[in-house]
Amino acid sequence: MIGVALMNNQRLKLTLIISLAIFIVTAYVTQVKGSFPFDEAILSWVEGQASSSFHGVMKYISILGSSEVILILTGIIGAILLFKRAWPHFWFFAIVSVGGVFLNLLLKFVFQRERPDGETSYIDVFNYTLEIPSYSFPSGHTMRVTILLLFLIYVTIRFVYSRMVRSFLLTTFVLLIIGVALSRALLEAHYLSDTIAAISVSIAWFNVCQLMLKRYESRRRYSFRIFGR
Repeated sequence: MIGVALMNNQRLKLTLIISLAIFIVTAYVTQVKGSFPFDEAILSWVEGQASSSFHGVMKYISILGSSEVILILTGIIGAILLFKRAWPHFWFFAIVSVGGVFLNLLLKFVFQRERPDGETSYIDVFNYTLEIPSYSFPSGHTMRVTILLLFLIYVTIRFVYSRMVRSFLLTTFVLLIIGVALSRALLEAHYLSDTIAAISVSIAWFNVCQLMLKRYESRRRYSFRIFGR
């Protein structure tokens, strides 16, 4: 059991390092060169797609990462965890979700990258606009949906035992993350590098929180063994 736990921790740390490295490289290139070559290629390709149905599909996919949808889903998941009295997972979910929002805002203000259309966007929740500028890097839509779906992936791996159901859920969650990320670039709301940075930093943040949770759980098990509680 100890060996398995150590292997899991090593995998988490390795994933953390790789995802953080991807974010740092993406941030460095966008700050020094302004954009990746594929950013401009994507924008040029999108300009040639005049189909209204194409943009309609992208908008529907993009809605999954909107503040309103994520807030509602976060409330539902939080309520379920409270009802189940799954306190460690409730606090884990709360920290990773709320912390992810503040991390996104912090990074946006640090890099202050303009959006592809050059227009200033503001944070909007349920048609209430906050006078806080929302910069392009990293994508808030993509970060929100990635963090939420990473939690669902975590729950699926830990608590879903049917291989068929687990495979279906994991595939669906991964495709949704990719779909929202691509939709933001294809709608010209973000550069593709904004969404890549958002996914990579979300994975890094989630793994930091997961390592903290594992440390808490191991200390709790140790306390139970020593004091017989």
